[in-house]
Amino acid sequence: MTSSRRRLLFAILLGCACCPWLHLSAQSNSPDMGFVQRWLATNSGVDSLKIDFTQTRRMRSVKLPVRQDGTLWLDYGAHRFRWQTGDPAQTIVVSQGKNILILRTPMKRYEIRPAGSGGAPGMAALANGFPRTLAEFQQRYRVLEVSPQANTKRIVTRPLGAGGRGVETFTFVVDGSHHRLLGIEIDLEDGSSVNTVFSRVQTNVGLARDLFKPSLEGYTETKF
Repeated sequence: MTSSRRRLLFAILLGCACCPWLHLSAQSNSPDMGFVQRWLATNSGVDSLKIDFTQTRRMRSVKLPVRQDGTLWLDYGAHRFRWQTGDPAQTIVVSQGKNILILRTPMKRYEIRPAGSGGAPGMAALANGFPRTLAEFQQRYRVLEVSPQANTKRIVTRPLGAGGRGVETFTFVVDGSHHRLLGIEIDLEDGSSVNTVFSRVQTNVGLARDLFKPSLEGYTETKF
């Protein structure tokens, strides 16, 4: 056998030996979608949610982070949400189809803007609640990685469509053993971030009729 043929045979054998290893390596680096499915299964049979949370917002233009307590209501059937901070509420954000309504109660001002537009990025991703099947999840989010951290797993995603405007990553923080959602971390393209830690989650709660239609009496429309 000539030396050129020996080199060719060696290259073929090396390629055959490496291919399975490369295939396994690619598999090992793929996100753990099985864990994602186990978390999503905890949302089945849930028609509404009420979540009490503590939110920490960090902005590039402000040295100290802003921390607020608040409540989030999700109505799966009607694809609605209401998010508010402060007690009594200082800021209220309510979904209205493709738009969101923002109220600043101390100022008696409100604004209606497209969901996902500047000023409230990440909010559009909440408009339809949390997905309950893997197919629904993958229609709305692209999973970048599933990484362990302490007793949790972080499902790092990027929202698709309007929900992803201005969002760098949208991370679901899930209990590693019980697969319950513990919080959400949103990193924005402008370098700011919003971290939300859930303190209490109630499922299938009653929803007041006017919860998603706050009164605008005495309010003035503006641009924040």
